[in-house]
Amino acid sequence: FDLKTLPVDFVECLMRFLPTENEVKVLRLYERERKPIENLSDEDRFMMQFSKIERLMQKMTIMAFIGNFAESIQMLTPQLHAIIAASVSIKSSQKLKKILEIILALGNYMNSSKRGAVYGFKLQSLDLLLETKSTDRKQTLLHYISNVVKEKYQHVSLFYNELHYVEKAAAVSLENVLLDVKELQRGLDLTKREYTMHDHNTMLKDFIQNNEGKLKKLQDDAKIAQDAFDDAVKYFGENPKTTPPSVFFPVFVRFVKAYKQAEEENELRKKQEQALMEKLMEQEALMEQQDQKSPSHKTKRQQQELIAELRRRQVKDNRHVYEGKDGAIEDIIT
Repeated sequence: FDLKTLPVDFVECLMRFLPTENEVKVLRLYERERKPIENLSDEDRFMMQFSKIERLMQKMTIMAFIGNFAESIQMLTPQLHAIIAASVSIKSSQKLKKILEIILALGNYMNSSKRGAVYGFKLQSLDLLLETKSTDRKQTLLHYISNVVKEKYQHVSLFYNELHYVEKAAAVSLENVLLDVKELQRGLDLTKREYTMHDHNTMLKDFIQNNEGKLKKLQDDAKIAQDAFDDAVKYFGENPKTTPPSVFFPVFVRFVKAYKQAEEENELRKKQEQALMEKLMEQEALMEQQDQKSPSHKTKRQQQELIAELRRRQVKDNRHVYEGKDGAIEDIIT
């Protein structure tokens, strides 16, 4: 079990060339017939000696397990921690909860004349906020929600800062991670059985003593991750059995990305409107100066009409009627 003499890469390579049962029989027959060993190729001579090792497959498996153990722990632990952090932060975020309440309230308000109030909506419906556009098709419902939040609920506008490691969790296959953790336990059990047969082997003894606690910690993290994820999914009315992390977390990743983009576009639109207003006000001031020198009622009236039109546009922008993909906002409420 000396991985310094035989590195794990070589072990894994050798495992691909372990002699089959039929090959071992042929080699044993060759020996029994007392045929000269020197007539064999170098590969066959090596295979003959190799096949004489007791419990060869078991020992090679243990060596590969020991050699890869640290890397496995290092790879699995961050994935479990991402699931835990993302699940807990999503469930406990009061700001996210308020954002979802605003979306639900808006949906109920817009549908009040068509049907009674509903008490929730599926998370997948968040994707449809981008498909629900104003009648002039220039803005989505998410743009409007972003404006409402900024103007009336400023304290929750940065809700996404409360969500941690969601993108990392979205890339985790929790099912595969849990299977890998179980596989590590099987590897440790195999190592322990081998040690009972060779209690003088200090290498196996040291490995078990130094790493059994690490595996226990990983198993505890796996249990916490599973429970935290299940709790978060159930909290939002979804089924953990049919909603894996690869489905659950990307909903929030897409929503946060779209929300941030809506914020940026709203801010850009606001700056453009402000710049246009300033320009028109400058023109109005200039026209007033010109009117004092040489009054022109026609020019003044045109300028006033331009300003009035801009104000009408601003009012219109704040009073958009929104339609769903099929014409009604209730399409997103299920």
